[in-house]
Amino acid sequence: MNRSDLVSLLKQRSSLSAEEADWFVRRFFEILAAGLKRDGRVELRGFGVFKLSTRMQAGFQNPKDGRYYGGMELRTIKFYPSALIEET
Repeated sequence: MNRSDLVSLLKQRSSLSAEEADWFVRRFFEILAAGLKRDGRVELRGFGVFKLSTRMQAGFQNPKDGRYYGGMELRTIKFYPSALIEET
């Protein structure tokens, strides 16, 4: 499911127009991203928790010169569903 699918479903299940549904979905993801940036964690009760996670990318060795290149830090978002979601 992508953003346009979410907009279509929101439009079908509410009295919002397509433009209003699109505005709502865009603002929701902007707020979610801002919360992750600020706190590193966003909890939606009954739905789940989004957490910002960091890990090191795997390093590698160049076979030509034998030099080792260390990995960079990668930031990813992890989602942990609530027990209510896992039951369905």
